[in-house]
Amino acid sequence: MSQLIPITEINDERLADYRDLRDADLRGARKLFTVESPRVLERFLGSEWPIESILVEHDVAQTLSSSLQHVDDDVPVYVADNGALRAISGYGFHGGALALGRRNPKPSGLKPLDNVLAKNTVTLLAAEGVVHVDNMGSLFRNAACLGADGVLLSPTCADPLFRKTVRISTGRVFTVPWAHCETWPQTIQELQSDHGFHVVALESGVGAAPLHQLTPTDRTIMLVGAEGAGLSQETLALCNQVLEIPTCTGSEAASVNVAVASAIGLYELGRSRRC
Repeated sequence: MSQLIPITEINDERLADYRDLRDADLRGARKLFTVESPRVLERFLGSEWPIESILVEHDVAQTLSSSLQHVDDDVPVYVADNGALRAISGYGFHGGALALGRRNPKPSGLKPLDNVLAKNTVTLLAAEGVVHVDNMGSLFRNAACLGADGVLLSPTCADPLFRKTVRISTGRVFTVPWAHCETWPQTIQELQSDHGFHVVALESGVGAAPLHQLTPTDRTIMLVGAEGAGLSQETLALCNQVLEIPTCTGSEAASVNVAVASAIGLYELGRSRRC
């Protein structure tokens, strides 16, 4: 168990990493990322991601005492007065809890999903070109809540370890396995041909069938694309089904947000499997 280290001065030099936190600074040579809020910190501590340090206010230290007890001895856990973290970090979306995590060395290809791919029934949520950090966080939260076993990301997707993405995902980026694949859409084709996946694109437009025509299979990839641009033609050409979510407006231009679409699609896949 790591010992709690009391902080009495907000200018304590040991807290230098927490001042004016910026994703770009942390992502560089130090390969760190930020965790914020008690709920997200608790999920982070329960995962296997390596921890650089933790900074919490007194109330949070008490609330998360059982989780903090399992932190390795060599990880510093700083405890500051209630209300001090805003002055230290320069922003207020932390709820009294911050931590710095270390980025794992990036494994090649589908390696992070090996355990997932070994299962008989698998759902993967795949995203192409999703760059908005709010949407990225919501995709992970939807995956965790609606039955996706893993998340697959194209090279053009946003970093799942951006601070806001981690927060919006409610820490699900630490609990849902994911792979950032450099070869795209070749990876989709590999999963289709070598692992027996049925590939479903959620995409509106000419030729798209309504979502209720989804074919429920044991191994399914559900693909969503960037806001506006959607999925590339090269990716669409690989799909076994292209499905759209019917809207009530009657307009061909009407569509739902990509995160909303993923939630509806995953729910429909789960429902159709159970029927």
